[in-house]
Amino acid sequence: MTICILVLVIAASPAMAILAELVDLGTSAGETGYTIIDWGPVQPTTSGGNWGSLATDIQSFDNLCRTVWSTGNANWASITFDDKILAVEIRHLDGIDDDSFKVEVDGSLWGSYADAGSTEVWKITAFTGTPGYTLTITSTVQQWSGFATYGQLGIDRVFAVVPEPATLLLLGSAGIVGWLRRNRSL
Repeated sequence: MTICILVLVIAASPAMAILAELVDLGTSAGETGYTIIDWGPVQPTTSGGNWGSLATDIQSFDNLCRTVWSTGNANWASITFDDKILAVEIRHLDGIDDDSFKVEVDGSLWGSYADAGSTEVWKITAFTGTPGYTLTITSTVQQWSGFATYGQLGIDRVFAVVPEPATLLLLGSAGIVGWLRRNRSL
């Protein structure tokens, strides 16, 4: 048993890899497989508007986004993943009003973003922290005057970094080896 665990650790070590999962908000295909809660409507389809020229943005995969502020007045939205996430890159609109937000995973604060100004520009901001399953993005400002029509805080997509299954096996094996060492079985 101990030899098998050591072989697994040695074999898995070169495979210490990570994978990226893409949640492309705004399309059924892009959201399939993820639990998304309290997201606002698909934009600009629902309300029109410029949305930082999203309709012609070549860096957007589908030229659609969702808002964090939903019509039910929730100032947060979440995505739950099947695997623990280690880091995220969020493509978000720094819009005409204050679109500041914070990012948490399973209740642990990963960081925040402070809106830089009053122009509409798409940005990618990376966050990392204690790994977990549910990413929550919370607007940290009051609703803006156009909220009732458009919502607030547009999110185009989220790239989440998750460990490859072999990495999980390695981490689990390392835990077992440590436990065996503490119990002098190894």
